[in-house]
Amino acid sequence: MKLPKGVEFIIERLETKNHRADIVGGCVRDFLLHKEPNDYDITTDATPEEMREIFSDVRTLDTGIKHGTLTVLYDGEPYEITTYRLDGEYSDNRHPDSVSFTRKLFDDLSRRDFTVNAMCYNPNDGLTDLFSGKADLDNRIIRAVGDPEKRFTEDALRILRALRFAATLDFTIERQTSLAIRKTAHLLKNVSKERVYSEWKKLISGIGAYRILSEYSGVIGVIIPELLEFKLPEKQLFDKARGEIRELSLFALADEYNADELFSVAMMALKSDNRHKNFGQSVLKCLKMKTNTVHELNRLLIALGKEAAIGVLELKILLGIATYENKTLLEELLASGACYRISDMKIDGNDLLRLGIKGRAVGETLNNLLYLIADGKLENERERLLDEVAKSVGK
Repeated sequence: MKLPKGVEFIIERLETKNHRADIVGGCVRDFLLHKEPNDYDITTDATPEEMREIFSDVRTLDTGIKHGTLTVLYDGEPYEITTYRLDGEYSDNRHPDSVSFTRKLFDDLSRRDFTVNAMCYNPNDGLTDLFSGKADLDNRIIRAVGDPEKRFTEDALRILRALRFAATLDFTIERQTSLAIRKTAHLLKNVSKERVYSEWKKLISGIGAYRILSEYSGVIGVIIPELLEFKLPEKQLFDKARGEIRELSLFALADEYNADELFSVAMMALKSDNRHKNFGQSVLKCLKMKTNTVHELNRLLIALGKEAAIGVLELKILLGIATYENKTLLEELLASGACYRISDMKIDGNDLLRLGIKGRAVGETLNNLLYLIADGKLENERERLLDEVAKSVGK
C-alpha cells in the first residue's frame, strides 16, 4: 500500500525505537476497495508517554491523551496515533467507562466494530487480518467482530454504522450480526441525535439504501419515529435519485397531507441543519403544485426559488407523478433567463415611487407584475411594465 510521507515517517520512527505501528481501520478497508482513504489512523504498542518521548522533536497535540491518542503534525498535516487498548464497561451504551493500554495487537483489534474495519497494515508486516476482514470484503459482507450483540450493546451507534456501511458499500449484513441489530435496535435511543443524523444522511444516499431501508424498516422507525410505517417508491426511480430527495419520498408516502409537518418534526428531533429542514419543508409543502407548463413552472419558481423548485420536480419524478421531460422544461426555462424574482424584473421600487405608488403598494404591485410575467400575460420589458403600472394608477 502506498502511504503518505507523514504516515511512513511515523511508522519508521516508532519502529526504530522497537515499537510496532500500523495504519488501521477505514483507511485499510478503503485501500483494499481501491478507494483513496480520507484519513489515516495509526495504532501502536507504544504508550502515550513513550510516544511523546519518541516525537519530542516534532510538533504534537494531546488530542486524546487520556485514551491513548497523540496527534503528530507532519508538514502541517495531522496524524493520530493511538496506543493499543482495551475498553472497560459501557454503562451508557455509547462510550467505555474506562480504557487500559495493552501491548497486544490482538486486544486492540478485537474491540473494533466490524471485521472489515479490524485490519491493519505496515510495510514490514504487510496486512494483519485476524478476523477474516479481507474475506468479508471480497464476499461483500458486514460482520461484527466477536459477539455482535455485545458489540452493539457496548456502542449502539454501531447498529447504525452497520446499516450505513451496508448501504454505502452495497454489502449484505451477516445473519448473526443482523439478528443482533434487530434485538438491540432500541438502544439507538441512547445515541446523540447529531450522530444519528450524520449516519442517516450517509445511509439514505448509499447505493444499497433501498434494500437496507426495506430490510431494516423497524430500525429506521427507532431513529425516526415519524417513519415508523413508511412505503418505498419504485426501486429504479429511487436508485436514480439523490439522498435528499429519497428521504423526502419516505415522508411523502408516509403522510400525503401532512408530509411537510412530519418532516419538520423529524428533522428538529434529529437536530438537522436549517438549510436541509427548510428545503425539505418547502418541497413537500408545494408538491401538489402543477408543473406541466412553462407558466406553471414559472409560478413554482416564484413560490420556491431555483433550488427547491428543482427539488419538487425531482421528488415528483421519484414518486411517479412527473416525468424527466418536466424537469428538462424547468432547466430550459432557467437557462433562458426566467423572470421569477423581483430582482429579475426590468423595473424596481424606485420606478414605482416616481409614479406615485407608496408604502406596501410598491411590493404588492411588483409582485402582481411578476405573476403576470410568469403567466405570459406581460413581457418583461421596461416600457411595457411602466405602461402597465401607469394604467393601474390612472396615468
